[in-house]
Amino acid sequence: MPQCISRRACPNRDTFRLVNEEGKIGHHIWTEYICTNETNEFSQVCKDCSFKNPEHREQSSQKLDHGLIGGPYTKQSKLYGSPYYLKDIKSGWKILEADEIRAKAAVDKALSEMAGRKKKVENEVVQGQPQQAEQPGQAIQVVQPKVEEKPKVKKPRAKKEKDESTPGVRGRPRKVKLKEDVELPVIEPVPESDKEPKFIESILAPVVITDCIVVKVKKIKCQGKDYYHDSNSGKMYAATGNRVGAYKGRYNAEEDLVDTTFPDSDCEEV
Repeated sequence: MPQCISRRACPNRDTFRLVNEEGKIGHHIWTEYICTNETNEFSQVCKDCSFKNPEHREQSSQKLDHGLIGGPYTKQSKLYGSPYYLKDIKSGWKILEADEIRAKAAVDKALSEMAGRKKKVENEVVQGQPQQAEQPGQAIQVVQPKVEEKPKVKKPRAKKEKDESTPGVRGRPRKVKLKEDVELPVIEPVPESDKEPKFIESILAPVVITDCIVVKVKKIKCQGKDYYHDSNSGKMYAATGNRVGAYKGRYNAEEDLVDTTFPDSDCEEV
């Protein structure tokens, strides 16, 4: 089956933040990946990716439209390379070198996977898979490769010859003698290559490998209390002795306070 080429945003925990020359932390920017679902012969995207909500704001949700892999980004997209990202860059915000390397690697991976899926579909078509109809609703004719069958040879029965010297007795079989000059045709065995299956279809779900993200935090003091601070995401965690406690909110550097109304992105539905 063809593969969906819809562009998706990675989970919120994989975002990075832009910074300016003063060291101030800016907007969140998301990285991309290609959808792992299958579609049909008439569509480039799967059923779930075909339904987008223009009012949706959750970047990592499948309902938000980011465009197709290799194509332009949408206005509501906040991915690396989107108009939203480029506008911030022109305004003086900068991306850290490590974040840019990671974002570019995500784009290259999505493009390579799309190219690999396209090649796979072309090979399947050449090997006898159904081709796409020219118009919607047009019937598709599946042409299977013709396999030449070996002609079946019927083995003739050995001809019996009556033994005139021994008359038959009712209830007892007559003695017969087989002719030894009967030549039987030789049947050639079918080559093993013709017995091997041409296609193997798997019903197993695709395996999705996720990276292990290591978050570095630094102990700071805010309004007289100790917290552990993640400088990349701006998250603040309770300081329980020498251990990192529960999530408390996002750090507002301008007002030097913890914004407790900001939800934890790791707990949001992705």
